[in-house]
Formats: sequence, structure tokens, C-alpha cells
Amino acid sequence: MTSTTAPADIPARPWLSADAQRWAAVRLPGWARPLWCVPVLLVAVITAIASSPYPLCTTDAPCGPMWLDAIGTAGFFVHAVWLFALPEAALLSAPLLLLWTADPANWSGGTGEHMAAATVVAALCWSWAAVAARLRMRRRQRALALEAAGGVALPVPSLVVPVRRGMFRAVTGAAALVVAVVAAVVAVTGDRADEAHAAAADRVPAVVVANGADDHLVVRFADGTRHHVGVAYPEDYEPGAEAAVLVDGGWMRLAAEPYRDRTGSQLLVLGAGGAGLTLLLSAALTIIRVRAVRRGPAPALRVLARRKHGFTVIRPLDGRAGEPVLMYDPVKLGGPPQGESVLFGLPAEAGEFVLVGSGKSGRVVTEVSASPALRWSKPAADPRPHWNAGHRRAAEARVAEAAAAMKPATGPVRWQGGPVARAGGGLTLLALGAVPAVPGFLGDNWWHWILCVVGTVTIGSDAVGLIRWRVTADADGLWVRRSWRTRHVPWSEVTRVDRTSGGDLVVRRTNGLDDLRLGSVGDPRWERLRGRPSPATRAAAELTAMIRDPELRP
Repeated sequence: MTSTTAPADIPARPWLSADAQRWAAVRLPGWARPLWCVPVLLVAVITAIASSPYPLCTTDAPCGPMWLDAIGTAGFFVHAVWLFALPEAALLSAPLLLLWTADPANWSGGTGEHMAAATVVAALCWSWAAVAARLRMRRRQRALALEAAGGVALPVPSLVVPVRRGMFRAVTGAAALVVAVVAAVVAVTGDRADEAHAAAADRVPAVVVANGADDHLVVRFADGTRHHVGVAYPEDYEPGAEAAVLVDGGWMRLAAEPYRDRTGSQLLVLGAGGAGLTLLLSAALTIIRVRAVRRGPAPALRVLARRKHGFTVIRPLDGRAGEPVLMYDPVKLGGPPQGESVLFGLPAEAGEFVLVGSGKSGRVVTEVSASPALRWSKPAADPRPHWNAGHRRAAEARVAEAAAAMKPATGPVRWQGGPVARAGGGLTLLALGAVPAVPGFLGDNWWHWILCVVGTVTIGSDAVGLIRWRVTADADGLWVRRSWRTRHVPWSEVTRVDRTSGGDLVVRRTNGLDDLRLGSVGDPRWERLRGRPSPATRAAAELTAMIRDPELRP
């Protein structure tokens, strides 16, 4: 994005090494890092749940839907996510969970459950203190940056292209909450219908004949007829035991369990509701912070900026030889500012920025942050040097063979998954969709469902990528399609295309630009078994040959 205000014309104070050193000295204590307290909290919660006895359902004290218990339990897992992503929200959720945990009715088990509950309380207090320390660190960082800026706020140069941060999360979060509300309405309506049936039903004595494996009992009435009755805990009813059955026309339930088991509905409501609330809160905070900087006036500092490993890194103005202080992921809509620039926004963790500087051509460019700021840390090194020598030699041999066999392309050239790989991805998606429909496959444990959802998302993403990946080369560059998004990369930005030993396809780009990873596009072991390269392996070799020899390009 271009700007009409040159950096030299902006009266911003320099951010010097002395100021940056004081800023960098403000660090989060080790005990306050979420990576330490979250595992303790989750292990304690899971242990407490596993130690708690199943509710005893009797005719005199029938079991209910237990929505409040489910909401309280799900709150711990949402709180764990907020400790990483939304400490502002975790500052409020921690005391609410402490109040819920302090209710003696929630812990009715033995010594093991009480010890786990005590650990939960301690972990919640720990997480509360950790969040307070993290937010205090941010306030201190902002105060030092404001002091370095002299307390002066300047107008922010207008942006040629508006960038709307947080809107996708807001829309997605709202959609997730709509799903949660609809599922909750359906479930609660069903509960109310069960209550109405139970109030009008006749109580019929029966004998348990068998407890079925798919959450039902077989009971026999006094007239000898047998009926299937749904229950949440069939193992609690032994064959031969007496049971009272409520009958209202075609509606039939045990008097001890008058409600239909709505575990699936509760998981959907709590999962979608937790995700939707997290996304909406994250979007709201992002929008507030972005508007506070971009609509100005905002504090400004004169800094050194450079694009490195795909991030914009910030150094103090007199720190050319030193390490960067902070970094952020920029919106790549134009050439990156280089050298002396003006940073609008206070340097702090989770900060948002507008950067005005000079591009490679000398023109003034304006850049905005696409992610909250982070303290500088060296990204992982390029994995290629760690490949084994045999893999590198084989890759270079394929490139040489491709270059010798290829002829100049007369039009766009396309590479995508072969029929075997695409069929495998499609069968994987069908299998994932069929798993929840298998009776008794997931059982009654809630953590089976959590593992199923996580595994489905992970495996399903790889399967979609296996079906949809595609790379097209034309006269202007490469069009790289991953699962759902297509990116255009000019030839001048591409250095080579690699097929890693783990099966990924990676488009390597020039220094300062992110590599484009298409993910796993096939199993190398299957290639070795077949004795011939896959379309992804051929794509890596032929594209690299095109990159090295422009005469082979379309």
C-alpha cells in the first residue's frame, strides 16, 4: 500500500537501544506461562471427572438432563484455551469456575475426587495469577513504549486499501453460536416434551429382561409383552430386576430416567458455543485494538524495519547490528518497508501496528499488521539441510531427468493428485463420516467424542488436501491451490519446489517470503512400493526445472 506521507516528514521520536533494552527486560515469569499451568489444570479436571461416581437414578430421585453440570465441566476446557489465546477473558472465567468448583454438590465422591477437586482449585488460582502477571507485563511494556514516544500521539496515514481484521472470526463465531443456540433449543424442547409426557404417563411395573448394548433395556410387562426402553446407563440394571416404566401412548421411559439421553446434543451445544464465544471475543478485541491504532492519533516511534522469515521484524533505530526486538505477520499487499520507518502503535505483546517506510523502489509504503505482535524469537531453520543425503541426491537426479526430458511448454501446465490418491482421500472422508453412525463405536464416555472430533478434523484436513491440491504454471508464475485457497506466486519469488521426505509438497520462496506448504500430498512409502514417482514428486522435479531454466516455462 502506498502512502503520501514520507517517513522523514513524520515527527516521531526514535526508539533507541536503551529504550528497547528496558522494554525487552520486561518478561513473563516462567511460572506464569500457560504451558505450565494448563496441563496441571486439565489433568486435575479429567481425574476429578473420572473419580466422580455415576449419578444413581431411582424412581424416587430420577435423573435429569444435568445441563448446568455439563456447562461447568466444559468451562474448564474453554478456560484452558483462553489462557493461551484470550487472557482478558480468562481473568473473568477463573473466578467463575472457582465459584462453581466450590459448590459441594459438584463433588460427591470419595477421597480421590476430593483430592482432584483440591488440585483443580489450586490450578485455577495458579492460572488466575498467571493471567494477572501476563496482563501486568503488557501494561508495563506499553508504559515504557509510551514513555519512549514522549507521550505524543500523531495522525496515522490513511490506508489506500482498507484491511478488515477480525471480521472472519466474528462471522464464524456468530455462525457457531447460532448452531449452539439451535441445538440447545432443540434439546431443551425435547426435555420439556419428556417432562410433559412423564406428567401425563401411567406408571407400569416391569421386569428387566436384558440390558442392550446400544443404550436400551428390554423389559417385560405383566401381560407378557416385551418392550425396548432407552436409558443412559443400561449397566445399572441387572436382568431380573424390577423397574417402573412410564407409558404415555407411544412414549415410553423408565421412571428413574424420564429424559432422553442428550449427550450428543450437549456436546454440540457446548463445543459450538465455546468455539463461537472464543471467536467472537477474539474478533471483538482485535477490532477494538486495530481501530484504536488505524483511526489514530496513535503513539509513533522511529525504528528500523526489515522483512525476515516472512515476518516484519523491528529493531531500535541505533540497533542495526543487534537482534530484533519484536515481530509481527504483515498484510502482504505491497512491497515491505525497509530500513528506517515509523511505527504507529505501542510495542507490546498483542499490539497492532501501522508501519510507514520506504520500499525497495524508494517509494513510500504503508504496511499493517496481520497478527498481534510477538517478542522476537528465531524461527526454526529450513528443514532441507536436515534431510538425509540420499533424499537430496534423489531429488536432484529427478530434477536433472525432468530438465532433459521436458520441452518448452506451449500453455499452462497443471499438476494435481492422481486417481489413486484422490480416491484414497475420498474413501477416508466417507469413513470419517460413517464412524459416528456405527452403533456403540464411541461408547458413552465424553472423551471418546472429543478424540473423535479432533481426529476427524485432523485426518479430514489431510484427506481434503490430498483431493484438492493443485499447482498450475503459466507465463506469470505459479497458482498454488491448497485445501480451499489459491495463491499466485510470480516466477521471480520462487527458488525451487521440494517434495520432503515426509510427503509434503513445499514451494520455496525468496528470502523474506513465506514458503507455501501444500501439506501431505501422498505417502512416499506407497511410491517406493509402486516403484514410480507420484504426481507430487513429478511436480517438484518439473517445477524446479522450470524455475532454473526459463525456456521451459509456458
